[in-house]
Amino acid sequence: MKLLLKILGAIALLLAVVVIWVVVTLRPNVPEETFTLEPPITTGGLHVLVFGASGNLGLEITKVLVARGDKVTAFVRATSDRSYLEPLGVDFIVGDALDADSVLAGLKQGEFDAVITTIGGFGEVMPDYIGNANIFDAAGMVGIKRVIMISTVGAGNSHDAAPLVSRLALSKILPLKTRAEEHLQASSLDYTIIRPGGLPPGTGTGGGILSEDPMTMGFINRQDLAPLIVGVLDDDRTIGKTLAAIDPARSAPWDDGQ
Repeated sequence: MKLLLKILGAIALLLAVVVIWVVVTLRPNVPEETFTLEPPITTGGLHVLVFGASGNLGLEITKVLVARGDKVTAFVRATSDRSYLEPLGVDFIVGDALDADSVLAGLKQGEFDAVITTIGGFGEVMPDYIGNANIFDAAGMVGIKRVIMISTVGAGNSHDAAPLVSRLALSKILPLKTRAEEHLQASSLDYTIIRPGGLPPGTGTGGGILSEDPMTMGFINRQDLAPLIVGVLDDDRTIGKTLAAIDPARSAPWDDGQ
């Protein structure tokens, strides 16, 4: 019994150490200088093709675009859940970002002013590089200049900004995001790369900032991130830039910023 208690005590101590380590390593790094966007356009008029629109972030971006009057076409897989997008009145193109011919055919189906890609994630074949590279190449072929890529803190020169726990969890994804960023940066497209920090669930705080500082790290709700992404479309000063996105009001993933 004494041995069992010692073992349980050691396990409890180890768990406490792990929790403390996670809390310490997740501490945000709020930049001293931020990138302030030009006032957003309240009345849209753009036709935006959104990749990943059926995902949580893509849906929030689509809501913002539709609310201000932009036309949105969602590029979705045949198996994607469209139930949240259909009430928004968007158009659909069915295809597969992992298939270059499918992407090119999709981009030829309309006259698009801009492309926003949020694709990525785990799977047998992860689309973080291949899918995004197909999108960038196809955009160049059909003459769509404006492309916004949603990457993540930890990719490219922000590698050291991501907490160790994040770098371990995303060890397979971060190199792919980095390759996708480099592919886009080497293109002739009018690109902007946005690297959000952690994306906790729940409602937004109404805050959120952008920064060119690659060591920026923090957390931001998708409802607060989406307006920043759409705002980038209105500000040509963001062309050619890579911007981190966080909400300074959130000190941890579980912090609601209140």
